[in-house]
Amino acid sequence: MAKAKHVKGEWKRLTVQAAMFLLQNPKLQNFFLGTIDTGKTKVVCAPGLNCYSCPAAIGACPIGALQNALSKQKPSFPFYVLGFLLLFGMLFGRWICGWVCPFGLVQDLVHRIPFPKKIASFRLERVLRFLKYAVLALLVVLLPLLDSLVPYFCKYLCPSGTLFGAIPLTLTNPQLRAQVGPLFFWKLGVLVALLLLSVPISRPFCRWLCPLGAIYGLFNRFALVQLRYDEPTCVHCGACEAACPMGIDPKKQYASTECIRCSRCARVCPKGSLALRFGIGTKYAADGSQADSHKNSTM
Repeated sequence: MAKAKHVKGEWKRLTVQAAMFLLQNPKLQNFFLGTIDTGKTKVVCAPGLNCYSCPAAIGACPIGALQNALSKQKPSFPFYVLGFLLLFGMLFGRWICGWVCPFGLVQDLVHRIPFPKKIASFRLERVLRFLKYAVLALLVVLLPLLDSLVPYFCKYLCPSGTLFGAIPLTLTNPQLRAQVGPLFFWKLGVLVALLLLSVPISRPFCRWLCPLGAIYGLFNRFALVQLRYDEPTCVHCGACEAACPMGIDPKKQYASTECIRCSRCARVCPKGSLALRFGIGTKYAADGSQADSHKNSTM
């Protein structure tokens, strides 16, 4: 397999990710004030895993909003949240993970730290990838319904909430610091473990645990944003597989639920056999191959 040490244009994607973070979290002064924005926009979901409790956030996390609807004393059907996820899933699929999600940006930046041997994938990881569906089913849906006052994923697991919400609020709020206990240190441990794993392994949280990625991944085959593979021009050099941050083979798994549509594979392909496209003309044949019935715009 070819080794991809540098991917041309990656800084452009990181710039877009940073801009998306600022777009979702423009009130940076709140990080120093230790306050949470409670404006009218807080009822609107942001597309990425962007915690409601992040001081700078002006929107709500869709997973948090879903749990809020399910974990009340009188649970309500989450029409708005499900409609939001359906809309963004059908439009973008896991492109949201690759370009918009704040915690995805954090993992990408940490993975750039030099390490003796970067790990693309391993055998057990194929099993670990199913954990995010268990997290979605159990921590996001089932347990909050059974225990009507506890948003389990947000309370016990979410590393984005710990990094962007719990830590800055605890550092700036003496009352919260006085209440720090085992739960805070548990979530801090989860965050630290994921960040340490992010050095040798790209995006471990996205691969194994993220319920939002699990939802968006279900739309990858049908979303308007698609990864197109032109097999006749492919020379099977392995560059795309080496560049993939999710440890998949893009030329075989371009419709995979794991693909975050980051376009790294397309940028390293020497023949242009892979391309990120947007348009309703992208279709899949019965055998899983892809064909364009109309001209699409290249991203």
